[in-house]
Amino acid sequence: MAMEMVSMGRVITFLTDFGSFYLSQMKGVILQRTKDVVFVEISTDIPPQDVRSGAFALMVASRYFPRGTIHIAVVDPGVGTERAAICVESGGHVFIGPDNGILMPAARTLGSPVAWKLDVPEGASPTFHGRDVFARAAAEIACGTHPEDMGIPFEPKDLDLGSPRVVANGVETTVIHIDNFGNVVLNMRSAPDRDVRLMGRRLKRVRTYGEAGWNESLITLGSHGFAEIAVNGGSAADLFGLSTGDKIVLEDVSCSE
Repeated sequence: MAMEMVSMGRVITFLTDFGSFYLSQMKGVILQRTKDVVFVEISTDIPPQDVRSGAFALMVASRYFPRGTIHIAVVDPGVGTERAAICVESGGHVFIGPDNGILMPAARTLGSPVAWKLDVPEGASPTFHGRDVFARAAAEIACGTHPEDMGIPFEPKDLDLGSPRVVANGVETTVIHIDNFGNVVLNMRSAPDRDVRLMGRRLKRVRTYGEAGWNESLITLGSHGFAEIAVNGGSAADLFGLSTGDKIVLEDVSCSE
């Protein structure tokens, strides 16, 4: 017997750096307007105010959601200032959040972004636009309002994750995300084809973590399609003292031996 597709409501995702009970308030605002929605949390524990890390996580995750999904991303150190609140449509997806670049890597990955500036309702909290601006906008779109009817056309700020560059003794690259395991994700869309050295320590080039010895440093191509540095059973971020935005040089082993 052929299986029938089960219909479901509009998918709304959340990506934030605040976790705790604040997210429930955003969901409550949406549910006051419509219950025909499916909520998915991409992440509620992005490092505080780490826009680059949030942009990476949104870019990696959004590609796996169906067309029509509404993504709310709130990593917003400029909340309540002159920074704009925006809605971006791209590839059949809608992205809602602050105009600080967090939406744009994901939007560009899915298609050709078109953006609108949202009005901030009178009485909106200057410290919680996630609830009073972005959740309200998402609810309206989920109920059938088209993004172009939400505001005026707008040219959003972009966020470029950058590209690695060849230097005298190897490749300079930038840390764009650190996950809960302490794995360090780089802005390299391929991993080196051999062992490299970082800060005097050899990184074993492996296909997967378990191919390295226990507590051995390694470099591999992550499931997200970017190179990452890890320690089997440990934290590469702690070992090397790395944070998002740091630039590092992966040295050719032959140049340092």
